Amino acid sequence: MQKPPCPTPRESTGAMVRNIGRELAEIEQAIGRCRGDRVAEHKLTGSWMVHLLISSTELLHNLLIDTAKRPQRINGPG
Repeated sequence: MQKPPCPTPRESTGAMVRNIGRELAEIEQAIGRCRGDRVAEHKLTGSWMVHLLISSTELLHNLLIDTAKRPQRINGPG
């Protein structure tokens, strides 16, 4: 039988925010270089929007994990 893959460690929220900001800045620079190109500018703008949508979903998931209340341990009698 195969072992299930080990989960990859979760990226910290701070690191995730820095990476998202860096990636979006790179896309914005590329958009700036192709201003006026009717095809490239629209494709890069679409890529920027998709990246932002996916990243925001992952970031929200991370924030929910970070802010979730941890379950309380119930000690039985004794």
